[in-house]
Amino acid sequence: MFGPNTFFTDNVNVCCSHRDHSFFELFDKTRELFARRSGLEDYDILFIPGSATVGIETTMRSMKYRIKMTGYDGEFKNRWNQMLLNYPKPDSYPETEMFCRLETSVSVPFSREGCIVDAVSAFPYYDVPKNTKVMCTCLNKQLASYVGLAVVCIKKDQWEHCIDGDVFSYLNLRRYKDYSEKHQTPNTAPTYIYEHFYKVLQNFNLDEFRDRINKVSDIICGCIPEEYIIGEKRCPVITIKKEAFKDNRLAEKFDLYGYWTGKSDYQIFTYT
Repeated sequence: MFGPNTFFTDNVNVCCSHRDHSFFELFDKTRELFARRSGLEDYDILFIPGSATVGIETTMRSMKYRIKMTGYDGEFKNRWNQMLLNYPKPDSYPETEMFCRLETSVSVPFSREGCIVDAVSAFPYYDVPKNTKVMCTCLNKQLASYVGLAVVCIKKDQWEHCIDGDVFSYLNLRRYKDYSEKHQTPNTAPTYIYEHFYKVLQNFNLDEFRDRINKVSDIICGCIPEEYIIGEKRCPVITIKKEAFKDNRLAEKFDLYGYWTGKSDYQIFTYT
């Protein structure tokens, strides 16, 4: 009810293969509609199979930058710092910064121009900062589609800073770019996810979406004393100190995010 993945009901019909012409058309239409609706026409839209985390690791692996984390301290900044240790880059590479647009562990947004952006739990409630080099998000959170695809948006002038296509790896953005030019994916694509996501994009209204999050945030924060709210009070993710619930049976009843995993605080994802 309050978790990070939106609930919906859908009937899945797999009507084509990822190598059929009908999927090529769907693939192109979905990328084009996403770019247009998001104001990202200057970006190449790439779909990476797996979670948003895979999209972020693919970006770290692919970019010829020495990436330094900035922004607010929190669980995800720490996580990406750990991951970056796996991908050291030569001193000859230029340096760039990366940050979490919304550090969900403490419910605070951060923005800076000209960086790599983890917008997984932030997009599209928070806008994409100007001159962002690469933006990573996913389908199953605010965009309310299936779990299974990360979205990596790379500015078209950034390909000179990406490793070559002859580096054979499924953690190589260039590989997805090369296949996209043939209207395809390098892997077996879940065609039904693209179908559902295209329908979502057709019906998505950003102003209504932001207004709904604000209203839900106001309702929730109106029920919780202010001293128990961590971070933003109008936010896709409201973080609440556990002390706000003197009776844990309430948290169990409403299946609050963090109750079963032993997190230090509870969270409510207002877009769900």
